[in-house]
Amino acid sequence: MKKRSLTYQQKQKLAPFVAFELTALFIAWADIIKAPSFRRGNRIVWMLVSLIQPIGPWLYQKFGKAKA
Repeated sequence: MKKRSLTYQQKQKLAPFVAFELTALFIAWADIIKAPSFRRGNRIVWMLVSLIQPIGPWLYQKFGKAKA
């Protein structure tokens, strides 16, 4: 099986999605680090869940973030 790499055009199309997901991850991590409490789970669990791409940061925002 031959391993194919992405073409330049494919990388250009993929770049905004990667940037969007990395931004979501860093926002989630910043919030997890600063949060005094969570609706479900704890800090370590949500740090690990947020690494699951592409849905981890969104799961934290929906189910883990404590309502203010």
